[in-house]
Amino acid sequence: MTIKEKAQAVVEEFWMFDDWMDKYAYLIELGKDLPVIDSQFKTNNHLISGCQSRVWLHAEEQEGQIVFTADSDAVITKGIVSLLIRILSNHTPKEILEA
Repeated sequence: MTIKEKAQAVVEEFWMFDDWMDKYAYLIELGKDLPVIDSQFKTNNHLISGCQSRVWLHAEEQEGQIVFTADSDAVITKGIVSLLIRILSNHTPKEILEA
């Protein structure tokens, strides 16, 4: 799937919820399913500055594609990060920049 197709799939997932509380609950569930980031990456070097919540992000190249891992100390933020990883991971740098 392309980045655009993945993003559209996420939008469609959220269309099935009529209530904002259901959307928040879904985000929380997505955050719980986020794979645990290796503790070596939960450092200030991987901390996203400017976020109200703490978010650690690690990117590494694997066979020409970028694979992201992340974590957050806030459950809804962790769910949002999970969505971004699902959309952007396993694409080339060029695909990500052009998305």
